[in-house]
Amino acid sequence: MIEIEMKRSQQSRSPQRILRAPARTAGTLIARNIIIRALRRNGLSHVLRGRMATVGFLYPASLSPVWLSDAAIELLPEFTTKQHTHAMFEPQKGRERKEESLANQFVESHTFFGFAADLEHFPEAFRFVADDIVRLGPIDHRAIEVAARTIMGFTLPSEILQSAIHLPCGLLSAAFKPGRTLRDVVEILGRQTSSKPNSLATTKLKDLSGFGEAAEWGHALADDLADYKTGRIQWSDVDRGALISGPSGTGKTLFVQALGASCGVPVHAHSLARWQARGHLGQVLSAMRAAFEQAAEDAPCILFLDEFDAFGSRDQFAGDNEQYCREVVNGLLECLDGIERLTGVVVLGATNLPEKIDPALLRPGRLGRHLRIGLPDAVARSGILRHHLGSQLPKIDVSLIAANLEGTSGAVIEQIVRDARRRARNACRDLTIEDLTASLPARTRLSDASYRRACVHEAGHVLAGYLLRYESGALPVHVKVSREFNETRSAGRTVFQRVPGFDRPVMAYIAEIATLMAGLAAEIVLLDEYADGGGGSEESDLHRATIVAASVIASLGLGGSLVYLASAEGEHLLALLGSNENLRRRVDALLGECFDQVQAILSEHRKPLEVLAEAISVRNEMNAEELAEFIVSVVRRGTPAD
Repeated sequence: MIEIEMKRSQQSRSPQRILRAPARTAGTLIARNIIIRALRRNGLSHVLRGRMATVGFLYPASLSPVWLSDAAIELLPEFTTKQHTHAMFEPQKGRERKEESLANQFVESHTFFGFAADLEHFPEAFRFVADDIVRLGPIDHRAIEVAARTIMGFTLPSEILQSAIHLPCGLLSAAFKPGRTLRDVVEILGRQTSSKPNSLATTKLKDLSGFGEAAEWGHALADDLADYKTGRIQWSDVDRGALISGPSGTGKTLFVQALGASCGVPVHAHSLARWQARGHLGQVLSAMRAAFEQAAEDAPCILFLDEFDAFGSRDQFAGDNEQYCREVVNGLLECLDGIERLTGVVVLGATNLPEKIDPALLRPGRLGRHLRIGLPDAVARSGILRHHLGSQLPKIDVSLIAANLEGTSGAVIEQIVRDARRRARNACRDLTIEDLTASLPARTRLSDASYRRACVHEAGHVLAGYLLRYESGALPVHVKVSREFNETRSAGRTVFQRVPGFDRPVMAYIAEIATLMAGLAAEIVLLDEYADGGGGSEESDLHRATIVAASVIASLGLGGSLVYLASAEGEHLLALLGSNENLRRRVDALLGECFDQVQAILSEHRKPLEVLAEAISVRNEMNAEELAEFIVSVVRRGTPAD
């Protein structure tokens, strides 16, 4: 399973057998510097003085085998005048034929360097005789600085060195040429790094809106890292990991980039998908370890793992891929637990689905803090608009535009600004407020009948939620119904706040299901029938009620049976419902019972329901204080508050 590509760089009496030294490109010089530092770091300095040695080098994906080979051709004659060889090992069939050839090389060579991307690629014979197999560090500013100084005779600014770390060596080789001036190189690298997500960002957290508690944590981390750099605190005093969750488009990646800029540290961005592109399990784990090692070499820095839920949870793995997935998670846990190696590295994961992540990954000392980024409120939407507008429309109040964007993410707002600028460019004029207005998502206006139905529906949620608050442990704190709405948000919504630490026996879940069904029940009470506003999509009333009911029966042991059939996650429960007819019948029966109960409750409170629906229709929106005052008035005293 091994292919051995032999490249001999030995001195010989036959002139035709002497390999010509390769051109001194940036890639070759960077590889050379990294090899020398790896030898010194691993106690192999004697190799640099010409001692006999056989050394293996594990190289990261960022280092090209061509540059490593060229570096070996250049380096080995400097170490020793005796015979020397280097080899590039790659996976292939026909290993047996190569082992004998490899053994001959050991006999003939005074110094032997072997290079491989994975430990498994080294032949057994090489692993047996090697003095050591060491891991080459990543491309860093030190190696780039040496290459620039050697080729062009000057040192690059630190910010250019730092951003150049993330460029391919081929681009550096093209940029680093004798005769180029400092201005030439800075301009070339600036063009390449300006669009790189991993280069040091210029936007900082203070420039952004809508991140709430996550931004507060980020500012605190920036202060801690500044104190750590100056030696005022130890690394053990710094938050070393966090999970960032939120819906798509809420700016999780932007937050990480801005956090890096605020902290003054680089961001190393990776994902499981990128590692899996390398091939089989061994290569995935090797790429994973290399990413962590590269971050450790570049500390202090941020290691960002996007789509963190892709790793999954070990208690959910099944089927043919179970062992593979389990070993990937175990490998990640091993990397996260490398406390000494990870000094100075803050590990951040981003996900839309935090519930799918293995709990072990989220324990203290790993990604122990959970930062939730939600859809921006009106103030945050105004701030996001102003940020993306930059210096344009400085005197325009964008709050009215922001008010029409309820339920939209930061990414959608950014797209709106781009579309508005395109309109202005196409018309050959400056940007106007009309361009922004014309670029807003299409809105649907409800008919009078549909608007009344939406108000009745939300009034049902609010009133039932208030009446069942002691059973459910949740209280309605906000309701809003809009005559116009866009595709990102339904016409009406009611927000509940759960009491922390509330006891959750079966009646709490029954009350929760009833409250979720109360919108449809209210439509029957006041309008004689319900329409389609309770279902049709994920996170709809029916979707959530079905999940809660199924969890009561199949997961929580609260439905008359102690048998555990599935986790309480919606995806697993819905899959089980699709295949288990008995469970489906029981869930349907429970939903029907809850619906009948809440319909009876609302029928008993028909007058308060009518008054509340009318109030929502007039006001459009009510907060927690207004709701509490109004409901107490109509329920207890029978008259609405002024």
